[in-house]
Formats: sequence, C-alpha cells, structure tokens
Amino acid sequence: MPRRENLLPLLAVSTVLALAVLIAFQIYLIREPARVQADTAADVQAAQSAGGELFAAQCVACHGDHGQGGVGPALNSRALLTSASDELLFNLIRTGVPGTSMPAWGQVFGGPLTDEEIRQVVAYLRAWEAGAPDPDELAAAPDPSRGALIFDSTCIVCHGREGSGTDRAPALNDPELLDAFDNEWFRQTIAQGRPSKGMPTWGTVLSPEQIDDIVALLGFWREGRSLQPGGEEQPGQGEALFAAHCAPCHGAAGGGGVGPALVGNTFIAEQRDTELTDFILAGRPGTAMVPFAGRLEPEETAAIVELLRTWQP
Repeated sequence: MPRRENLLPLLAVSTVLALAVLIAFQIYLIREPARVQADTAADVQAAQSAGGELFAAQCVACHGDHGQGGVGPALNSRALLTSASDELLFNLIRTGVPGTSMPAWGQVFGGPLTDEEIRQVVAYLRAWEAGAPDPDELAAAPDPSRGALIFDSTCIVCHGREGSGTDRAPALNDPELLDAFDNEWFRQTIAQGRPSKGMPTWGTVLSPEQIDDIVALLGFWREGRSLQPGGEEQPGQGEALFAAHCAPCHGAAGGGGVGPALVGNTFIAEQRDTELTDFILAGRPGTAMVPFAGRLEPEETAAIVELLRTWQP
C-alpha cells in the first residue's frame, strides 16, 4: 500500500507566499500614485526650467523679462492664464498671430522651435498662473509720459515726431482734429485701426492700458502742452524706425532675440552700405527676416543702416 504524502507543509508555504504577493501588490498600489506624482512633478520642473531658458533667449524682447509685456502683450497675467488652455497657448506660439509682430515659432511654420520646445515654453508660462497679477489690481491711471514712450516706439514712423504728421499719415497733434473727436473715438480708432487708410489694428499689439496711455498723450496735446518721453531727448529717425520694425526680433538695443545680435556684428561690419541696404530690402528667405522692400523708403533704410554702423566697433 503506497505511503500517503503529507502536503500540508507545501500548502502552508504556498498560502504564505500568495499572501506575501498580495500584500506586496497592495503596498505597490498604495505607493504608486505618490511615485507617479513625484515623477510627473520632476518632468514638469524640468520642462519649466528648459522653457525658462527658451523664453529668456527668444521672448523677452517683446514680452518682457518677467512676462510683464512690452512690444507684445503681458503674458504674466491672471486673466490670460486662467482663460487660455495649454493647447491654445501652444497653438498661438506655434503658428504666430497674423497681422501682428508675433511670428510663427514652430519649425513646421518656418520658426526655430520644435513642438517639444514649445511645450516647454508653455509649461514655463503656466508656472506663473498661481501668482500672476490681476490686471485690475495693477491698473494705474493713464500716463501721458508712458504714452509718449509708446508713441515713439510705434507711431512716430507714420505720424511723425510729436504727432506732427508725415507723407504717410496725418498729423495727430492738430488742434482742430483733437477738438473734433473725443478720447473714446481715438481709443477705438487706435484699437481697431483704419485698414482702408493703411492704419494697422493696434488692439492686437498694444494692451488696453497702453492705448489709454497714448490717448492720455493726445489729451496733453489737446491742451496745447508738449511732452518728451520720460523727459529724455526723443530718438532720431534711425532709432524710431529700428524700434518699430526691427526691435521685436533683434532686441530693443540690437542685443538679439528672435534674430541675431546686431551690436558688434562681424557680418554688418564687413558689408558696404549698399550691400546692407540690399540685404534689408530683400530679407532672408526661410527665416523670420522678412523683406522690407515696399515697407521702407530709401531715406528710412539709410537711417537704419547709419544706426547699425554706430553699433559696430
């Protein structure tokens, strides 16, 4: 008669092992969300750090070093960041905003950034949301001094120094014009532009506060008063033209941004004036450097070239 084996020890061991596996699995399930959260936080932090470097290299020239705005609108804004999704911010950066100085940054649209780099910039912008200022809290009374600075960086090219007018646009510092229309008319005209007259829609470039500052400057002129921007000497034609056409890409003082730095630039130093003029007018296909033929008069191009010469050693 065969001997019966005692399987109880094996059964006990297998039961203990099964319980150990179940317990280990439960511990894993308990700890997994924390691990995933920690890994996600590390990924977000890395993306924000990389996005900050990209923002400093590419975006501060227009949007300010802390996103407070400048040539471009403020990005460090509670109203913007709470209403705009990551997808919307991604698409705006990737494709640009037609009709404004905001170029397309995505490589597929001719820009310098990959989709991953754009996502990193979006992550950097999103990090501002918790502490972003509310525009209503920061709203200050319209300031004609700020308006003079904005006017000299955006409007002087067409409307002339102190609004005296040019052959491209009428004088704004005209008592009859200023008396004929109130501040609200000027505010709406600046914001909506007059496309049929060749006036851009500045509401897509300037913030409402910046437009209010310009309207405050017009109010100063309506009173027959004159105001220098910041109490300083007004810029020459080259500086004004550069601020209006070149600074969004090359930096306010030619220090670089979307485009290369123009200060101490060996290419500029080696070119004759005629060659630089031809380069500006023709642009550089495949880059953000658009042709300026038909946009600048010969004397305006000459003024920019003269300014570039002063920045070379």
